Amino acid sequence: MSAKDYYSVLGVNKSSSEDEIKKAYKKLALKYHPDRNKNDKKAEEKFKEINEAYQVLGDSERKNQYDTFGTAGPQGGFPGGGFSGSGIPDIEDLINDFFGQGRRGGGRSRSSSEPTRYKGRDLRYEVVLDFNEAVIGTKKNVAIRRAKTYKTCNACNGAGEVNYSQGFFSVSRSCGSCGGAGAFSESTENKNVEVKIPPGVDNGTRLRVRSEGDAGINGGPSGDLYVDILVKDHPFFKREEENIMCEVPISIPQAVLGGKIDIPTLEGKSELKIPPGVQPGQMMRLKGKGIKSLNSNSHGDLYVKLELVIPKTVSSKQKKLMEDFQKEVDKEAKNPFSEYLGKIKDFFS
Repeated sequence: MSAKDYYSVLGVNKSSSEDEIKKAYKKLALKYHPDRNKNDKKAEEKFKEINEAYQVLGDSERKNQYDTFGTAGPQGGFPGGGFSGSGIPDIEDLINDFFGQGRRGGGRSRSSSEPTRYKGRDLRYEVVLDFNEAVIGTKKNVAIRRAKTYKTCNACNGAGEVNYSQGFFSVSRSCGSCGGAGAFSESTENKNVEVKIPPGVDNGTRLRVRSEGDAGINGGPSGDLYVDILVKDHPFFKREEENIMCEVPISIPQAVLGGKIDIPTLEGKSELKIPPGVQPGQMMRLKGKGIKSLNSNSHGDLYVKLELVIPKTVSSKQKKLMEDFQKEVDKEAKNPFSEYLGKIKDFFS
């Protein structure tokens, strides 16, 4: 007679945990229970097989023997392999236990006297940076207050859930007093946490500092500290992701003749070459002079908007030079001013 594969019967494998094996058993036991399958011989045999498999795999000692020797075991078999009489689990108990599997409370489970461990609450704080701090990175001390110890919730006695009956079923739901944690913060501590700010952060960047949140419940791990970044505006530069923009004034001769000017960058002064004949509002790009990317070593660009400055007053010499310049422009066969005046004349004629 071939050995039975109890793992296949329950739909689990040797690496499955005790909880996974128990959950699989309850699910199948509910499906094939005799009370749900009246006069169904196949369901009855299947239920016997499921019950037999769980009596072995649900017991650590028997499971070890089964893994070593197979169904026969060292003494020729496992006692109580089938079911009869009191060996049939009550269907209501199965239903209650099955629906209790997913509870989120912080108390004790049905299968263990050990309290469930829960991760502590995450904390969130804001840090305000100057523009340059966000660009080059820095370190900031963040003063936090976090939960240190807890006391048991009286409403659920630490279970994290409350039970109530609804007809045939017993239903559990999260405790409204403690939010399912099973405990309240009893004492807190103040702490300064040093947070390393990497280069390239921006408004809305969120940094995570592990295990600096509230202490865990029932010995669980501590929560994390999340730091949200806010960056002050810069008086000269404007930022768009890794690129920065600025406006630089130029004179009429510089716009016409071109030239070189010094402009500020994040690394100090840099020379910008202006080609002859640039137009008001024209954008010039300095590649790689922007902000370092937060997630790579690449840099954005610096965009310079050229703003033509028209003087409100001029000297006599400047006036004479401008008048002579205009006369020369008027002599040209084609110039934008002559073309514009011609269009206006045609419009009103």
